[in-house]
Amino acid sequence: MSDSPSFVGITQGNTDASAIDAAVRRNLSDLGTNVLVQVSAVHPGNGIVGTVDVTPMVHQQTSDGTAVPHGTIYGVPYLRIQGGACAVIVDPVAGDIGYIIISGRDQSNVVATRAPALPGSFRQHSMADCVYVGGFLNEAPTYYLQVTGGAVNLVAPMAQASENLQVANGATGTFTTNTGLTITVRSGIITNIG
Repeated sequence: MSDSPSFVGITQGNTDASAIDAAVRRNLSDLGTNVLVQVSAVHPGNGIVGTVDVTPMVHQQTSDGTAVPHGTIYGVPYLRIQGGACAVIVDPVAGDIGYIIISGRDQSNVVATRAPALPGSFRQHSMADCVYVGGFLNEAPTYYLQVTGGAVNLVAPMAQASENLQVANGATGTFTTNTGLTITVRSGIITNIG
């Protein structure tokens, strides 16, 4: 199949093969496929993963090439790297670019209950049934955690630990930062900063 629109042109002839080709193209064009989207709004989930509203960035087009922008897709669950009670939380913000992955069946009942369920309808391969995976084509970050070659680099205006922070196995001592703070470490655990 070529990249031509999904209709039978005069030059293709009136054959069974061209009719089948046109029908297959038309059916394929009805399938929702994974596309680049831009986040228009974020709805945090009060501790659990929230949802985003997204707009597909690749427009639809008519047979004469006229652009037909997609509408906004609302309430799309987004990806958070998580295993059990442990997670890396970097929630999306409006303006982020990412991908939507489209499900084969209506996932609305599963999204609503967060449990196995029957499809919410007979809908198939619809953009309404998708999840958002972010981090594509965005600007260079200002703040980040980077792991390269065995080194961990943290660039942020403030780093905060809510529990003990072990900085080295067995290290004990008092250190002064370049800003004058005194850090006390006992057996590799920071016990005081002041």
